[in-house]
Amino acid sequence: PRRRAMLSILAAFVGLLHAPMHPRAVAMRRTAPVAAVNSPTNRFGGTPLRPDDDVTDDVLEPLRPVELQGGWEVRTDRSGMEETWFELFEDGSLETSRSGFGRGRMWRAEKRAGGWHLIVTVEDKLKRPLTFDGRVREDEYVRLSFTGSLMAPSKKTGKPITVGEFRAWPRSV
Repeated sequence: PRRRAMLSILAAFVGLLHAPMHPRAVAMRRTAPVAAVNSPTNRFGGTPLRPDDDVTDDVLEPLRPVELQGGWEVRTDRSGMEETWFELFEDGSLETSRSGFGRGRMWRAEKRAGGWHLIVTVEDKLKRPLTFDGRVREDEYVRLSFTGSLMAPSKKTGKPITVGEFRAWPRSV
């Protein structure tokens, strides 16, 4: 509930900033609180609309399945990061090998048709985000495999672009 309230406040604030500055729009903003006071809910003693009670903050929390936690051997086609590893922890943090990375940032998974979609974000030595974005599939040789694109922000636009590809599998203990 607290997270939703903060998101609602943020959305309202952004909406106000992007509203046209026409005199009629400004007048409508001034009358909005009065309209809320005179709403049918307030006049007739009704119950205000609330989100479903069965919807909780767990829906908004990222998924971190147990089968994806642990160490992963990673091979990329990016220079300086050809062979590395990272270890995913239950709280969403991760640890990385020091070669090629500055440190781990976060990870999360999404359930999609056909399995898990895993997103692992690390920082390079200059603290720029590098994101391993791909699918996790069952593999007959290494139990699970995680393959996809290595994404980094564009130097010109700052939007994520593909800078390489990778393949990963669980580390043997």
